[in-house]
Amino acid sequence: MKKIIVLSIVFTTLLGCNLFKSSDKLELIPYLEKDKYGYFDLEGKIAINPQFSEASAFREDLALVKLSNDNGEEGKWGFIDMKGKMVINAIYKSATVFQEGIAWVISDNSSPSAIDKSGEIKFTMKDAQEVKLFSDGLAAFSVVDTTSVTKVKWGFVNKSGNQEINPQFQIVGRFKEGKCAVANKEGKWGYIDNTGKIIINYQFDNASEFVDGKAVVSLNRKDGVIDAKGTYIINPQFNAAKVDGDLFIIAQDSKIGWCDKDAKFVINPQFEDGQTFKGSKLACIKSAGKWGYVDKEGKININPQFDKAWSFIGKVAVVNLGGKYGLIDQEGKYKVNPQFDNISNDLFKLFDDQSEFDMVMTDYLDVESIINAASIDKLPEGINYNDNYNSIISKLKISGDNYYGDEQEVITNKKINNNAAYSFTIFGNMRMMDPNTYEYVVSNEKPTGFLYTINLSGNAYGKAESVIKAYEVKLSGSKLIKKGYYKGYYTSIYKNGLGQQIVLSCNNSNKPAVLIYNNAIDLSDVLRQITDSKDTPEIEEYQEPEYDLTAPAVADTVAVDSYYGD
Repeated sequence: MKKIIVLSIVFTTLLGCNLFKSSDKLELIPYLEKDKYGYFDLEGKIAINPQFSEASAFREDLALVKLSNDNGEEGKWGFIDMKGKMVINAIYKSATVFQEGIAWVISDNSSPSAIDKSGEIKFTMKDAQEVKLFSDGLAAFSVVDTTSVTKVKWGFVNKSGNQEINPQFQIVGRFKEGKCAVANKEGKWGYIDNTGKIIINYQFDNASEFVDGKAVVSLNRKDGVIDAKGTYIINPQFNAAKVDGDLFIIAQDSKIGWCDKDAKFVINPQFEDGQTFKGSKLACIKSAGKWGYVDKEGKININPQFDKAWSFIGKVAVVNLGGKYGLIDQEGKYKVNPQFDNISNDLFKLFDDQSEFDMVMTDYLDVESIINAASIDKLPEGINYNDNYNSIISKLKISGDNYYGDEQEVITNKKINNNAAYSFTIFGNMRMMDPNTYEYVVSNEKPTGFLYTINLSGNAYGKAESVIKAYEVKLSGSKLIKKGYYKGYYTSIYKNGLGQQIVLSCNNSNKPAVLIYNNAIDLSDVLRQITDSKDTPEIEEYQEPEYDLTAPAVADTVAVDSYYGD
């Protein structure tokens, strides 16, 4: 059985589909040269010199760009005008393009914010996990839902930041013509109006947005077309379909063609691949391994000769020949000879009414809940610093029979929130030999130290340093002994009013550690190893006694070095 070629028409039938209306003209093309993006015009002249690490196509007269960062750190996103002037400073960790005058932006450790073209923040979605672009005045957003398969549920917000439709759907598209395709927990699709009311019942395996009163839907792996009331115009019968003005581009038996509203072929399925007319008199098709263009009667107007071709926007189309990109007019003549090595993928998304930058995910981490749960001031489960091992075991309601050695994890991976959990370890001799019975019993000694290991996941992954710096704020009233980088990891050491030494360390990107030692622990060797440079060569592995942090009265107490690995 031949494999159906689903092509560059993007018959994904909803997700990310038709986010934009292509402009009548294309003015600047984002291109890549020596790992930097710039823009050239329709004559091939460089309009904006290559200087960005990433770049979008222009929409609403602005383009989203990412500045390079020569120090190896991740660059930031901002917006330029068509002269290359930065009109919204590159200060964001991620961002979308503009749609309906609004873009979504993410600052470091922040929730999604909606900004206007002046860069002013209109509102922030604190609890949103993801947000999509506005369409018909509404933007889809998701919140955490641990009961669903996708772990999120979707709703819609208006341009004032008010929830118009509460989160309740498994998957959503975008609003168009007063309707939006949505999926329930069973994976069936239907349509809602802008109040959230179901107006076409859940029944389809997939569904696309409405275009001129028509929408492509899927049932039993076949595509058909419905009208605004949910009645079939074309019964499900094609391998793939997409609305193309008054026609429908379809895939059947591994070939591409076009049909009318009666499912009658206007252009017989005969091409290997193809894209929509998009209002132009020509559509690009692939035949015998090469791309050319046909008119609405199926007549070849520009012979297949290109390695790749895209739909016309206005009077120009991008083509690729010999690995180089150029522009042609509707006669097939070169406006710009193939000479550019690469083009921003967002431009090709634009040709299919999409964007590479149509959604952002939250970067917000509730560090306050983490430092409150894994607290230095108040140890977990009612434990306090004056407790001995017997009282700790009693409070934790555990048996000490299985604990030996100088390091005992007594709480494992306790959930703090959806993105964080902690483990709690006690240092010292929990068990000792009874000199009368020669049996090991739980010691009446106090621990020599404690350790919180915080496990970060989801959007919290990689934010160990943010957590550590939140602890530093908490300890601002304590004496800072030293801060910097130990073995290349951010580390700071404090001494509080109780005489305890508190070591805060980012031993890896998702497991910040908080060590609380009594005053007897000697940290002098560690302090000598802390430098101002993150790029300090890694110190040799632990060699006793050089880095031995053993308390004078207790043998084999855990060392800081134990936590500088995976």
